[in-house]
Amino acid sequence: MTKYAIGLGSNIGDRLEHLRSAVEQLDGLGEVSDASSLYETAPVGGPEQDPFLNAAVILHADLEPPTLLDQLHEVEKTSGRERAVRWGPRTLDLDILAWDGPEVATEGLRIPHPRAGEREFVLRPLVEVWPRALIGPGRPADAALASVEAQGVDRLARTWIDEQSPWPGRVFVAVQFAWFLGIALAMGWDGSLPGGSAGATRLVGVPLTVAGAALAFISSRRLGANLTAVPEPRSDATLVDTGPYRWARHPIYGGATLFILGTTLILDSFTGALLSLGLLPFFYLKTEYEERRLRIHFPQYRAYRQRVTRRLIPFLI
Repeated sequence: MTKYAIGLGSNIGDRLEHLRSAVEQLDGLGEVSDASSLYETAPVGGPEQDPFLNAAVILHADLEPPTLLDQLHEVEKTSGRERAVRWGPRTLDLDILAWDGPEVATEGLRIPHPRAGEREFVLRPLVEVWPRALIGPGRPADAALASVEAQGVDRLARTWIDEQSPWPGRVFVAVQFAWFLGIALAMGWDGSLPGGSAGATRLVGVPLTVAGAALAFISSRRLGANLTAVPEPRSDATLVDTGPYRWARHPIYGGATLFILGTTLILDSFTGALLSLGLLPFFYLKTEYEERRLRIHFPQYRAYRQRVTRRLIPFLI
């Protein structure tokens, strides 16, 4: 069988499903033996459009390059691709990036792909599945990648063909529950109920608790049916960018942190307050993961991130 590296891209509709369907159909042309991580890429050239999801796979097939190209075009058609605008948005884009044969240069096909060595969104996934693939005379993909400047390519997921819910989201939920339990135990250990006089910490704690509760409650109501227990968007989710989400991308986490911190201050729990402050870096890590999942689901999330720069607490963090 002949070894091919196939590049995949999509920026219209359910981008992930287009790529998954393409891999399934490619497997019917031969055998898909390896798949790269899933990347999000700012569009290069053409009209203004949403970012792409990109990946690369290795295909072993008993097909000559022109025949394979025709088959790739047929797969693109099944996704509803229309070639109306050069470098325009597309439901699915499939390219032969490299193969284990000699250079091909015909009117309709060139292998290696003529611009592969210039584009990070091609090279980064290609290097994962075939680092020594030749993308020019004596020029392997890994060497080319080392010489290319960053072009706005971000890895979103290591595995993406399997539709099962990724395990990291469940781990984050378990750690969060354990953290909350630890704070509650700390408050019971070194905290105390307010007495007759209010100290400075309690005077600070009350407004923090009220503000945090209000922020978390209003943000939860704004999400409505989009709210989930795990950091994964629902399949039917919509992007919410109103209410507190105009000023922070994850205000529920920020509100929860303020509420818990304020409560520890009211109870004069020094240990609880320290653990509460530790929620900020934890939620930062959790949102890093969650935002990669949101970017896969929502093509417009990249622009939303650029517009709303605060992550947890409106106007502050």
